[in-house]
Amino acid sequence: MKIDREEARRIADLAHLELDDAALVRMADEMTKILTYIDQLREVDVEGFEEHAESAGTPFREDEPRPSLDRALVERNAPSWNEAFFVVPKVIGGE
Repeated sequence: MKIDREEARRIADLAHLELDDAALVRMADEMTKILTYIDQLREVDVEGFEEHAESAGTPFREDEPRPSLDRALVERNAPSWNEAFFVVPKVIGGE
């Protein structure tokens, strides 16, 4: 599947990315390469391979109570702290 510049612009708009024309061309080329790799993977014959994920199970550690972190140590290592919370710059909405 080929991604053209206009499709790349539409995807960038959905992701709230502001890209110039050169970046849109690069993004379209990269997405086309990614989709080409996916198409190649779809062509691989996987007949006869067994699923191991179902039989193996996910290893979990025992759920045992442990002491929490020392609040003073956390506060001292935080870049900015407000009573009991980390203070971080706003990254969504950008106003």
